[in-house]
Amino acid sequence: MSNTSVSMTDPLLTAVTNEQLALLRIVGDVLTDIGEWPVYQYVEARMDELGLDADAVLRSMPSISDGQLSYSLVRRDHSTAPDTLVKLTIAGFAHLPAHAGVWDMFLAVLNELSDRRVKAAYDPRQVIEVTLSGPDLLSDLGLQDEPLVRLLPEILRGEPSTWQGGGNVNGGVWMPAPSTFVRRFRNVSSVDEYLHRLRGWIEPARQPAAVLASPLSLVGALDYLDVVWRLRFGAGLLVVPSAERAARLAFDATTAEELDNRLSALGEMFKGFDVPGDQQQGTLRRLRVFLADHLTAEAMVRVESAVTTLQNVTYMRNAGQHMDAALQAAEALRSFGLTYPISDIREAWQTVQTHVVSALGALREEVQATLPAPGARRSQARRPRRHTSSNSRRGVPPQAP
Repeated sequence: MSNTSVSMTDPLLTAVTNEQLALLRIVGDVLTDIGEWPVYQYVEARMDELGLDADAVLRSMPSISDGQLSYSLVRRDHSTAPDTLVKLTIAGFAHLPAHAGVWDMFLAVLNELSDRRVKAAYDPRQVIEVTLSGPDLLSDLGLQDEPLVRLLPEILRGEPSTWQGGGNVNGGVWMPAPSTFVRRFRNVSSVDEYLHRLRGWIEPARQPAAVLASPLSLVGALDYLDVVWRLRFGAGLLVVPSAERAARLAFDATTAEELDNRLSALGEMFKGFDVPGDQQQGTLRRLRVFLADHLTAEAMVRVESAVTTLQNVTYMRNAGQHMDAALQAAEALRSFGLTYPISDIREAWQTVQTHVVSALGALREEVQATLPAPGARRSQARRPRRHTSSNSRRGVPPQAP
């Protein structure tokens, strides 16, 4: 088959040092000689001969990553055990002209799998499983005699584009079952284009988070809301648990422990809101109910969104202390445009602060819009009578916010 031309513009194809290229060539030479992946001990020994640290070079390889998902030039399951197989990805093969047939073969199969997935005979009444015969697929594409064709199923299972549906070898027969995800790579014509689509999926372009005007923006937003609340309802909203906890909100977070510390302090601020209502309900629940009694339905649309933002902060905080809260935390992170697990602690805290400042501002503006004219009598916050809830008589403890 003819070799596919590759325009090396993706960082995985250009940002490679001589040391990294030496390791790729060691693996490539073994494939040429015996058609199998080398064990780590062998690669390490050959690198030692060159005066190079194999583990350091492997860790220095360029990669596309987001959180725990990472794609580089080499796959080794993050292990330096002597018997660990050192395998190349398609990006790694692209640096070895002697193995141009491998990436040519991969692109041909990738396109065929995506076409077969799209053109399958689907039935509106039932789910159709798209499963192919590997030998027939290779025969149709004229790939059955490629030197490393027997490694193809394993190569497919190692690529993010095909690791779901690359197929297993059952009874000596390879049976690929292309997933719907493979359609994202339909009509890919080069390794560079393939990596461009892969990078767009793993590392999507992100809108830069709004920059807070001051480290005190979050504390200030709480204070501003409290002032307007006092003017409107004649009583304060904010109850500061301690000066030390409030001070935490002005600091940056660069570690998971610091982030948990900041979220805990913020959660305590929300939990301490002095909102009239059924004390058996969580603070944020009481906030929703109370404001619904004093604001218009139109205003409550914005209030509901703001309170949901505050609630999502408590979900993130709870996940740091309770493993069973991880699902809610993952959904909360998505609402902030963040990934689960968090990959950039500093960005996460900055983003949370920005969203919370905006939410507190929305609450303040909606309450402020109902302030009476100067000289008019303002309404007082309605305080609940003691033991208004049957739960309180039974001794049921208050809920968390």
